[in-house]
Amino acid sequence: PVPVGRSEARLAVFDDLPPAWALEARSLTVDGCAMYGVKWSPAKNSWITPIRDPESGKLMGWQEKSQTERFFRNRPTGVAKSKTLFGLNAFRGGTMIVVESPLDAVRLSSLGIFGGVSTFGASVSNEQIQLMKRADKLIIAMDNDDAGRKASKDLLDRTRKEGMECWFMSYEGTDYKDVGDMPEDLVELCIRGAKHSVFGEAAFL
Repeated sequence: PVPVGRSEARLAVFDDLPPAWALEARSLTVDGCAMYGVKWSPAKNSWITPIRDPESGKLMGWQEKSQTERFFRNRPTGVAKSKTLFGLNAFRGGTMIVVESPLDAVRLSSLGIFGGVSTFGASVSNEQIQLMKRADKLIIAMDNDDAGRKASKDLLDRTRKEGMECWFMSYEGTDYKDVGDMPEDLVELCIRGAKHSVFGEAAFL
């Protein structure tokens, strides 16, 4: 059975404001969290990132990720997160920056870099690629690890087949895994240095 959508009231049990220590641990701001509707569950010290319908913005479910332990789950089980992009409801056109983790999109916003959306992981669906066509400029910023590089190669091939122009964020000369780990000035530098897909795999390797 297809999981039914969840009422906004289901999010009311969570705190609107993550605690200062958690914000500091992730280098996130209150405004960045508010823009993306991120909430907090004190029960497991968990971030709550909503999963919304790409057209209506209606709540489909959420991801819960603990800040203090190895705990992660999707609610409801089987929610079709592959049919949407986290943060699409906050996207206002212009440059779209695609990251794997929802909190990395929030990190970008916390730095004043807008347009971040998340694929909820390294696997990218056809529906998500179609949603990326809403961007005036598309920057792919998958993680700087084996899974992320594999995802970037896959996206290079698939966006070409779709006739889409895109850029890949450059991790060149860094050892950081993603924008969530990077210092502020380096995030901006790596995004400004994004390489056009015309360079092929050299754009992200």
